[in-house]
Parts: sequence; C-alpha cells; structure tokens
Amino acid sequence: MNIPNNYQLIYRDIKHARIRVSEDGKVRVLIPSSFTDADTEALLKKKERWINQKIGFFAGKSKIHLNRNQLLLLGNRYTYSYLPKCTRRVILDNKHHMISTSKDMLDAIVQEKWYKYYAKDYLALRVSELSCKLNFSFNKLYIRSQRTKLGNCSDKKNISLNWRLIKAPALVIDYIIVHELVHTKVMNHTNSFWTLLKSHYPDYKSAIEWLDKYGNSL
Repeated sequence: MNIPNNYQLIYRDIKHARIRVSEDGKVRVLIPSSFTDADTEALLKKKERWINQKIGFFAGKSKIHLNRNQLLLLGNRYTYSYLPKCTRRVILDNKHHMISTSKDMLDAIVQEKWYKYYAKDYLALRVSELSCKLNFSFNKLYIRSQRTKLGNCSDKKNISLNWRLIKAPALVIDYIIVHELVHTKVMNHTNSFWTLLKSHYPDYKSAIEWLDKYGNSL
C-alpha cells in the first residue's frame, strides 16, 4: 500500500474511521483495527477528493510573517525591546507598536503566559461593553486554549473565547464576540442567526475574510 509522505495512519479500536487535514498539509487518518489494507485503500480513494480540497484550502491561506523580535497583537506587528529596568511590567507603545519589558518575550512559554494575561483583561472588557451596547445577556465568560475554535457558546449561555484572539484585529475580535453573543439567543446557524448577526455587526464579512486569509497566524 503506497501512502504519501504527508499521511499518518493510526490504527485504533474504534468503529468508524476519521480523517483530519492540518494546516501544514499533513493528513492524520484514524483507522479501525478491523480494517484490512484493502479497506484502508478504499477509504483513502473515496476521500481523496475531499482531502485534496482541504489541502488546497489551507495552501491558499496566507501567513503573517514575523521577525524573531516581533509579536502579533491586535492584528499589528509589535517589536519587542528588552528593558532590564522594567521590572515585572510590560509597557505597550500602541502608537509605534513597541513592547518593552524585562521579561524574555522571545521565550514561547513566557510569551504565551503574557498573551493569556493580556487577553483575559481585554476580552472580558470587550464582551462586557458589547453585551451592554447590543442588549445581550450571558452567564459566564471563559478564556480558553481551544485547538481549533476561537469562540463557543454553551446552552447555558456560557461564552468561551480563545486567548489567541488577542492577536487578531479588533474587527475580528468584535465579530467573534458578537457571533457568540448572538448564539445566546439562536444556538444554530440558521437564517435567523445570520439575520440577527448582520443587524448587530454589518461588517461581519470583512472579519470572515480576514480569518479565511490569516486565521492560521493566530
């Protein structure tokens, strides 16, 4: 059985096969342990067109490239400057897009910790502002680290937002927040949902276009 180099076959004790295409073009296939090689080949042949479409979709996306000393914040590239005297503080210069601190922001763990801290305050404030302005009510807000979702609303009206949203432009952040607030009234994506969303956020298409193009940079 000839398998492309970007495919990973994993046999498990499951009933149904599952296929996932990652943004880097890798294809992960979970296969029931009962499958024979012929079954696997038949599955991959059947799903070949869908897999290629997914790979093509991700290949068409753009990536926001950052220099080693840059961070992506609110859709802008911020240059990191190390300041030994700036103890425990992070100074943001939004005019010149500079981040100054004694923290090692080039360290992935330190950087993520700061992103989460900043996102918690920014997103909580924005959810509060938009919910009041648009007359929506929700139960609780959670800032999470979902792998694929940027936002979610439970049937208990609990809203979850991905901390990575803080890297996106304000236009996109507001769209995701309003999207989830609308779900507090309409849980599915029916015409009623989109009609209500459009009435509260007319510029939603611009946000979706940004996500379609640069969403893999978050």
